[in-house]
Amino acid sequence: MPEALQQVRDDLGDNAVILNTRTLRKNNRFNLQDEAHVEVTAAYDEVPAAPTGRARLAARKYGAQTPDGPVPLESRRQAAPESPRPVPIEVPQTIAPPIAVPFESAVTPESTGEGGADQVAKQLRRLQDTVARLERKGGVSLPDELARLSERMHSVGLVRELVDQVVGQLLEGMTGKALADRRQVGERAAAELLRMLPRSKRIKLGSQRQVVGFFGASGVGKTTAAAKIAAGFTLKRKEQIVLVTADDQRVGARDQVSSFARIIGVPLEAAHSVEEMQAVLAKHEQARLVLIDAPGCGPHDHRELDRQAELFAAAGAGEIHVVVDALHGFDHMLDVLEASRDLPNRRLLFTKMDEMVRPGPVLSAAIKSQIPTSYLAVGTQVPGDIEAGNLNKLVERIVGYGPKKKK
Repeated sequence: MPEALQQVRDDLGDNAVILNTRTLRKNNRFNLQDEAHVEVTAAYDEVPAAPTGRARLAARKYGAQTPDGPVPLESRRQAAPESPRPVPIEVPQTIAPPIAVPFESAVTPESTGEGGADQVAKQLRRLQDTVARLERKGGVSLPDELARLSERMHSVGLVRELVDQVVGQLLEGMTGKALADRRQVGERAAAELLRMLPRSKRIKLGSQRQVVGFFGASGVGKTTAAAKIAAGFTLKRKEQIVLVTADDQRVGARDQVSSFARIIGVPLEAAHSVEEMQAVLAKHEQARLVLIDAPGCGPHDHRELDRQAELFAAAGAGEIHVVVDALHGFDHMLDVLEASRDLPNRRLLFTKMDEMVRPGPVLSAAIKSQIPTSYLAVGTQVPGDIEAGNLNKLVERIVGYGPKKKK
């Protein structure tokens, strides 16, 4: 898009008016080529001052009007039309996908009447202001409500790639007055973010024993999260639950998990090796749910990661909940997810959601990884303070609106 806009300025001069922009996707009836294109429709706005040499050259090339009278086209050798002629300029899209600049109505010869001259003049001035903003920012000026929404999403920490994707979808699917309506823009943005999110998946017990592991860095709240989940199943369904600690590194880890086990009334076992893990599973063969609290593992501690993977495999873990601190930044979250990529059937479990200030990284991690979210820890109380991993409220908090409700 910047390349196309620069070509407009080079060909038509500083008084060029951008009438319309759009993206032509590859291999369709408007663009038969194998790569996407950008189309910019522009016109040369007449001014009383004499045109520059560059503008005169553009006038000869495109048939524009000059103060000296119409200039014949070199190719057709005929008089130019009295009104500015739109000039489509296409360039290969070799950079990031462009964003079109929508307006409520285009300026066309058919839309201009004796009573609409003032309106057309205002539209032209607005378009010229848009060109000026493009020159200053080097990008595309968004409608006010969309610009406000974009700034809001950036401010809460949603990654730029997702913000640009949402804005692009709204520009493609909305026009005119809809883009000036804050509620409509917010509802469409919320619907788009929800469409990107994977569905939440909690622990579900069936006829077979379910073994669940918890993986994450030190201090993120794995032990508390495991205890909360165990308490939830114990209080609601009276299932036979076993809590297993594999943490032999953190001082006081055994005491903490022992206290939780007494509070919620479940047996506690310790297993620090493959042999011990297999023995624990054999001892509690009738258990319906086994929760394995692994020690903290940094994203670059490959030795510990391999050890935990062996323990989970020895236990026959059917799913691994990757525990992520909601206060951490997006880059750190990605590091943890990358470290856990070889673990089976992963789920995301976000902790410290009650302390979170910027919700963007959490939503970004869920969307970018496409890993289902299982639970959200919203406090330290055991039992309690844990919710299903539904991020709909987080989307509403970021955008300001929920998706439009169907009637």
